[in-house]
Amino acid sequence: MRLENKIAIVTGAASGIGRATARIFAREGAKIVVADIRSEPGLETVRLIEADGGTACFVETDVSVAASVKTMVELAIASYGKIDILVNNAAAARMLPVTELDEDDWNRTLDATLKSVYLGAKYAIPEMLKNGRGSIVNISSVNGLISNPTFSAYSAAKAGVLGLTRNLAIDYGLKGIRVNAICPGIIVGDPERMQANPQEHWAATETQVVGRYGRPDDVAWAAVFLASDESTFVTGASLVVDGGLTIQSPEALVRPAFRRKWRPGTLVLQED
Repeated sequence: MRLENKIAIVTGAASGIGRATARIFAREGAKIVVADIRSEPGLETVRLIEADGGTACFVETDVSVAASVKTMVELAIASYGKIDILVNNAAAARMLPVTELDEDDWNRTLDATLKSVYLGAKYAIPEMLKNGRGSIVNISSVNGLISNPTFSAYSAAKAGVLGLTRNLAIDYGLKGIRVNAICPGIIVGDPERMQANPQEHWAATETQVVGRYGRPDDVAWAAVFLASDESTFVTGASLVVDGGLTIQSPEALVRPAFRRKWRPGTLVLQED
């Protein structure tokens, strides 16, 4: 198992990417601290891990509040004696143009999405330094690299996560701490809801190079690699997990029929 005897904190682990990461880390041998502001779904993640034969505990955590993050780290130490891995996954967002975005919504987005990474690192790194090693995986987004209409606060926060990831990697690399980021693309945790909305379903499938939307497990497996000893020469990196979304030109995004009709040796691409 790739994470055997490792202790991992996963924030935002009550659903989606966080839950998938916690469950897959546990299957790979890690003991998990499930951290989320939502108690019942967080406890459900613990139950799912235990049903799979893994070990986990839950701590109610507001990742935007220093005292709460400090308590999260203290519980990890009290429960398991050390911290090897921190996955900063929790985030929140309010999607509006800046002229319509309240200051409170801006602050909430930045606090839950960017400040949370700072706080997680601030309190987890000292414990990792006691072991002489550790791996932090920050979940950013392709919206930290590109952006979409109304995503001003979210894109600013996710871009900030990438900058902070690089600085943490520089500051603690000689002390055995690796820090990397993952930039997910369109990740769907509820396929039934997606399929019920034709426009969203088209955007999540037809615009992808691989022809499908992303799943939480796709991101979780990338996190396993970055958290494990398989990536000991990888730090400060931003791993894009987006099905090829960000490598395409605008024409390819809006005219996927071109790609479907193409055959090797053809010079002209024709739409349906």
